[in-house]
Amino acid sequence: MMTTSRYSSEATRMFAKDMAKENGERYIARGKKTIDDLAVLARKSGEETITIIEERGKKPALASRIRVDERGCWRWEEERLLNPTEKTG
Repeated sequence: MMTTSRYSSEATRMFAKDMAKENGERYIARGKKTIDDLAVLARKSGEETITIIEERGKKPALASRIRVDERGCWRWEEERLLNPTEKTG
């Protein structure tokens, strides 16, 4: 599952949607959802990871991955810098 940080720009949301599509992942609008809310949604749909696209200066800059276990507990797994012109995961 892929989403963005809260209050993200339109450019970051579009980047995340495109990246999710290219990687065969589901995109979910973040809105006011907490990480706990996202973890519950991920487990209900059988997903084990959540990727959050974060931004700097209203542009996508960082992909943070969260691992969700079978109990719905989550932990930060990795962060990596993004090049917004590359949408490969």
